[in-house]
Amino acid sequence: MKKVLLLTVLAVLACSIAGYRLQKRYEVSQRQCATAQASRDSVVTRFDQAVASIAEIQDSLDTLLPSEKRVLDITYEIEHGSRMTKPMNEQMLQSISDLKKGIQAGRQMVDRLERKVRDGDVKVAGLEQMVGSLRRRLVDREALISALSARVDSLQGHIVVLQADLATGVKVIEEQSVEIAAKQREISTVSCLIGTKKRLKGLGVLQDAGGFLGLRKGIKLSREFPAECFNAVDLDQDRVIPVRGKDPEVLTDQSRSSYELVSVTKDQFELRVTDPTEFRKVRYLVIRVG
Repeated sequence: MKKVLLLTVLAVLACSIAGYRLQKRYEVSQRQCATAQASRDSVVTRFDQAVASIAEIQDSLDTLLPSEKRVLDITYEIEHGSRMTKPMNEQMLQSISDLKKGIQAGRQMVDRLERKVRDGDVKVAGLEQMVGSLRRRLVDREALISALSARVDSLQGHIVVLQADLATGVKVIEEQSVEIAAKQREISTVSCLIGTKKRLKGLGVLQDAGGFLGLRKGIKLSREFPAECFNAVDLDQDRVIPVRGKDPEVLTDQSRSSYELVSVTKDQFELRVTDPTEFRKVRYLVIRVG
């Protein structure tokens, strides 16, 4: 009887020990499952974050496309003859600056993402491939922007040369215009002198001619015209020359058909040039008044 009781106690004790061990193993297994689940959740979270970062970087690169197109459009317009205005130049330079800043920001985001993927506990080959593909795309965009920047620099250099040539051309045209205007004034100008017989003789413009012993003596133009005594008249500007005095007479050889003398008052006349081209074939005009 005692032996049976002892065996029963031992059996109960053995069952208790076995149950305790099973409980401990179950608790360890539960903790391991929880740790594994947490690790899995962490990997999933990091993966989701990496994918979100990749999407953000791709969107950032896509935002560069309008600026690239804008620069290309402007350069094409200039290459096909459009004049580069100040706003166009400023817009092009601003776009290039924005593109460079965008590439720099994209490179920094890819570097951060690559470090996260590299330092993660679990390596995901597909994720690493996506990051590599993203970096290659970034390199391609950077190369394109460098080419655009070089193209803009080349265009600006060409424009500087063109502007210098244009400035030279404008200066030459201005100088030629001044010359032409001066020449035109010279061509259209006649030198005019109006005076009495006494005054004209005193200036040496008239001199005595002919006669014998003071008889039948006349006067004629001496052909020695002192330039400082004459007034310049631009017939392109004014074709009416006022004449003050009585009985005016044109002594020089202008064609009679190229002008007319019109009385305004008793002592005031106007010489009206009717054919400037014909009239100014004789460059000096001498009018004697009484």
